[in-house]
Amino acid sequence: KIIMIILQNLNKRTLSIILMVLGSVIISFNGLVLRNIETADNWTVIFYRAVSFSTAVFLVLLFKYRQRVFLQITQIGPSGLLAGMCLGTANICFILSMTITTVANTVFTISLIPFITAILALFFLKESLKRITIYTMIGALVGLMIMFYGALNSGDFLGNALALITAVSFSCFTLILRVSKNLEMLPCLILSGLIAITVSFVLKDGLLQISRHDMLLCFLLGGFMSAFVNCCFIFATKFLVAAEATLFFFIEIALSPIWVWLFANEIISRNTLVGGLLILISLFSRALFLWRLEH
Repeated sequence: KIIMIILQNLNKRTLSIILMVLGSVIISFNGLVLRNIETADNWTVIFYRAVSFSTAVFLVLLFKYRQRVFLQITQIGPSGLLAGMCLGTANICFILSMTITTVANTVFTISLIPFITAILALFFLKESLKRITIYTMIGALVGLMIMFYGALNSGDFLGNALALITAVSFSCFTLILRVSKNLEMLPCLILSGLIAITVSFVLKDGLLQISRHDMLLCFLLGGFMSAFVNCCFIFATKFLVAAEATLFFFIEIALSPIWVWLFANEIISRNTLVGGLLILISLFSRALFLWRLEH
């Protein structure tokens, strides 16, 4: 009850920032959970992750709209269909890229999302960036360069291409949300899940056996982590400009290797620690500056 009172007293922009920070921290455990998958292959993980993801989003819609839930889903419209296709493509390509090329290549490429989004938003939506946001992006970019200096391999061309498709697709998804910020876009998340379910089911010929352990992890990935983050993201894009909304994904990039180091005993380099710290400092400095400006 206390939490609800606090949330009701926050303005929508502040609440959006809080939700994006929380969501980015949660999704940063994505790599750690994937590392603990024992036997399930890529398409099986994609299938069960998408099933739990779509189910969780449907339950959110059911709670919100009750008897009108199916009517709300059918009114998704062209923008919702396009957004669902973009997000579905991004989710599939991300998981495939992580297994085809190095993790460093994939993460470095998808970290371009805020920059791609900023360019597209400036060109198509005429959304300019505050100077402090530009400085923050520069600081985060320097942190990324330090994190992955010497760690990037040429990798597999297909894997790198899939990572780039992930970044572009998610940036397009963000732009569509901004254009349609006055519409209910949660149903597009269900569509993205259905796309992943269909593609993985067809490619696996329906052979989707999975252990209880791996299924629970897939449901954690989709039903909780991804569902929560994407619902928060749709809410946040109504009150934050496109590039600003994706800026918080730098938190995921900075924290992901830390969790694997702490809980999976994976060696972490000094560059990763220094670069990740610089990213977090850049984001914290921006938050502090904006807080002081508002008060």
